[in-house]
Amino acid sequence: MANIIITISREYGSGGREIGKKLAERLGIDFYDKEIITMLAKESGLSEETIHNWAEKEVSGFFYGINAARGIIPIPDRIFSARRKVLNELADKGSCVIVGSCGDYILKDRENLKKFFIYAPKELRAKRAKEVYGDDLAAYPNMIKRKDEERRDYYNHFTSYRFGDYKNYDACINSAIGIDKVVDLIEYYVKQD
Repeated sequence: MANIIITISREYGSGGREIGKKLAERLGIDFYDKEIITMLAKESGLSEETIHNWAEKEVSGFFYGINAARGIIPIPDRIFSARRKVLNELADKGSCVIVGSCGDYILKDRENLKKFFIYAPKELRAKRAKEVYGDDLAAYPNMIKRKDEERRDYYNHFTSYRFGDYKNYDACINSAIGIDKVVDLIEYYVKQD
């Protein structure tokens, strides 16, 4: 298989991280997700905690506007600039799977890019959030909605795309069919080239 970059965008709790990890293992290529935070901290000069806290947070509001107007580069902008550099360096290194990080947009001009969006019904996502992340199901309606809004707002702010719009991806897949079946589908797709 030639050098390939696979990006996985996902709804919160849909299993995108697990899908990406299993896919990378199956294809024998590098996998990047949480490791990107460490790389972003090094590139931006910000702490990992700051990166984590601002990773997918709303990038507008009073203080954001004031900082931008005063010529101070807001933290989300600094992180996105570092994100662009880090993801391009990872893609230059060789074949890999990148989860999140606006990878589908940042790397959009690469010929060897395959982009996937993973979604699932809210009930399944809530169950998965409880099992994987320990998130309280009692908070399910607001938690799922809040996480999705944060990802959407961040993505829509920094890209010219709309989060989850099927036109941005090679395929959008409902993970309700099962994590391994999604991995099978993506593996089949990327091996067709």
